[in-house]
Parts: sequence; C-alpha cells; structure tokens
Amino acid sequence: GRHNKRGGGSRFAAQSAEEIEQRNARLEELDEQRAKRREEAEEKEQQQEAEAVGERVASMNIGEESAQGETRKQREERQKEEARAAYRKKHEAGLTEEYKRDMEKLAEVRSRREAAAQKQKEQEEAAIAEEEERKKKVAEANEQAKQDEKKKKKQTGPPKLSSIEIKKMKPAQMKDALKERGCDIQGSKKQLQERLLKYEADR
Repeated sequence: GRHNKRGGGSRFAAQSAEEIEQRNARLEELDEQRAKRREEAEEKEQQQEAEAVGERVASMNIGEESAQGETRKQREERQKEEARAAYRKKHEAGLTEEYKRDMEKLAEVRSRREAAAQKQKEQEEAAIAEEEERKKKVAEANEQAKQDEKKKKKQTGPPKLSSIEIKKMKPAQMKDALKERGCDIQGSKKQLQERLLKYEADR
C-alpha cells in the first residue's frame, strides 16, 4: 500500500522538499544498514577461513607437544588468535577488501550528502530571488497605479487651457485657475503664468 501511493502524480507532487529529503535520508540509512550487514557477514567468513587454516596447520602436528609444553587445544587457540590479529592488523592498515569497500561506501555517502546540501542551497537561493522579483513587481505596479491615478485626476479636472489663453489671463484669473487645479496661487504674474503653463503642459 505504501509503494502504491507513490504512483499518484498529484500526491507525489504535493510532497514538500522536507518530506522528500526525509524519505531520501531513510532510504540512505537502509542502504547503509544492508551494506553493513553484508560486510559483517563477509568479515565473519574471512575470519572463519583464517581459523580453518589454523586448524589445518594444527592437525598436521597431532600428538606433538611444543617446546613450551602447549597442548593441541592451546596451540589451536593460539593459532586462531594469531590469524585474527593478523587480519585486524591488515584491516587497520587499509589492506583488506572490507576496508576498501568501507571507504568507497563512505565516499559515496559523503558525495550524496554534499549534492543534497548543494541542491537545497540552490532551491533556497531561487526562492529568495523569486520573492525579490515578486516584491519588485508589486512595487512597480503600485507606482504605476499612482501615476495612473494622477493622470486620471488631471484628465477629469478643469478644462485644458492653451498657452495663448493663459498668456491673455490676468493675475486674478490665473490664481482662480491654479486654485481650481490644486496648485499654489502665491507669486508674481510671471510665476503664476509659468506655473499654470507647466501644469497644462504636463497634463
């Protein structure tokens, strides 16, 4: 049932990056456990083989006593321990196949973790860039809306005056026109005229 759910496209797509990462971590852990069990089984087999060699050597000297007065059983135990010690020494020196497999597995796990970390970093950076772009577009849209509102107010305001009409106006008339347009009405006749001309030119 658990594997069948993975077939549903929408359900799989709905999984978050965190859930996918957790699932990958579990799969990786299971792989490591299986690899460890295999390695332990192989190590045990090699140790048994070493012990068997020791037993064969011991069987060649049945009935003999060593110079130190060892019995056959003592000699067999010593030879087994020597074989195990030799294997351990070889393993620690990095000369066994088991050691090489351990190092290869470790390098593979490290590589996968580094790749996963890099992918997560890229996703985070992409999300930040996307959010910045979204904010920029919102700001641009707000600014455009303000400009459109200003333009709309000018278009729906008082009737547009031509430059000739403005130049013929008296100061009192220009002040009324400026006040109607929400502009400053202080200043000389020339300043009032320039202000009104600029307002109409910008409409």
